[in-house]
Amino acid sequence: MVRLSGRSWSKFLLVCSALLLSACASPLARRMRPVEALLREQVDTQKIPGAVVLLQRTDGSDSYVTAIGQMDREQGKALREDALFRIASMTKPITSVAVMMLVEEGKLGLEEPISKYLPEWGSVQVLASPPSASGGASSTVPAQTPITVRHLLTHTSGISYRFMGEPLGPLYQKTGIVDGFEHTSWTLADQSRALASLPLEHQPGAAFTYGLNTDLLGYLVEQVSGVPLDRFFQERIFTPLGMKDTSFFPPEDKASRLVALYRRASSGALERVPETGTNVVEGFFSYAPDFQTTGAKSYRSGGAGLVSTARDYARFLQMMANGGELAGARLLKRETVEQMTRNQIGALRADFYGTGFGLGFGVQEDPALVKAQGPVGNYFWPGIFKSHAWVDPEHKLAGIIMINLWDMASDTPNDIRARIFSTVEE
Repeated sequence: MVRLSGRSWSKFLLVCSALLLSACASPLARRMRPVEALLREQVDTQKIPGAVVLLQRTDGSDSYVTAIGQMDREQGKALREDALFRIASMTKPITSVAVMMLVEEGKLGLEEPISKYLPEWGSVQVLASPPSASGGASSTVPAQTPITVRHLLTHTSGISYRFMGEPLGPLYQKTGIVDGFEHTSWTLADQSRALASLPLEHQPGAAFTYGLNTDLLGYLVEQVSGVPLDRFFQERIFTPLGMKDTSFFPPEDKASRLVALYRRASSGALERVPETGTNVVEGFFSYAPDFQTTGAKSYRSGGAGLVSTARDYARFLQMMANGGELAGARLLKRETVEQMTRNQIGALRADFYGTGFGLGFGVQEDPALVKAQGPVGNYFWPGIFKSHAWVDPEHKLAGIIMINLWDMASDTPNDIRARIFSTVEE
């Protein structure tokens, strides 16, 4: 009989515990070990400050969540699974669901001109030539067709973003157009009137141009429903789905869970974006890490304004994966979900991803893009601060990556997604 010393016995128990935990780990948890290694490497090399990754089988058979890194590097606060993230454009699918709820109720029509509800859009011009380098005026021509609700849902209206730069960025900047990430005293009504006074980048329906379409959709929801967008979300989506931590402006008792926002310094290291109640302007991009906790809080951006947690957003994805229902709460008909997650832009391709686009979601339909964008049938959308969410119907899997970083050059979310896709395919 072998006798173990106290120290050896402790080591033996640790090994046994590790083996037991390994044996008990869920299939998804075991598959995600390479992903966790990648996340730790990204944190250690300061490519990201931290990330929460959540995966769940949409048939309810398995789930996995991990938080690696820090939510506040200066204070040494470890990242929590329930951390609040600025989900930015991951707001768009939620607003699109709100719109389609009103379409199902007969209060909106996909082919209706938005000018029916927003009269400032009754006479629209299209950019024929951009402003000259010397500041000369642009030339325009009348729009050949009115902007419809469908155009806004598919980003084919010709409306752009200020941060997208040329050709409309300079006009947007001069007019004071906001992208939804910054302190502003504007309202959605102010934004709609200002956008309607400017030309479109192209004729409605002629191209996919990522832009402020979903902010206008949020304004449409307000006009048609008669209630502010945050109230519509809370009463019609968040409460029915049990999304307790999703809002435009988190209450004071939750503010400590909002992650700090970082950017890439000129040295290549991570630096915290200052929270001073003012906007940081970098070229055509204007943003502030504290616009959701301080200031006017007057602009409810349906395209970029929400904060949420991984678990909250997972409930939204699960509703979509279930065909519009979750835990007895039905938001949409199954046929509507299928329409939203099927390509609606024909041979046009979505900016950044080269995929199709449905009604509020990117849609992967190209076998050549499986390695980068996941299996055919994947529907998804990201946020500018490096978060990403998707549903993979083929593998009955929903995934969320939440990161708190402003760095347009970073491929980290794509690297993480690619690693996840490869482990799922094994």
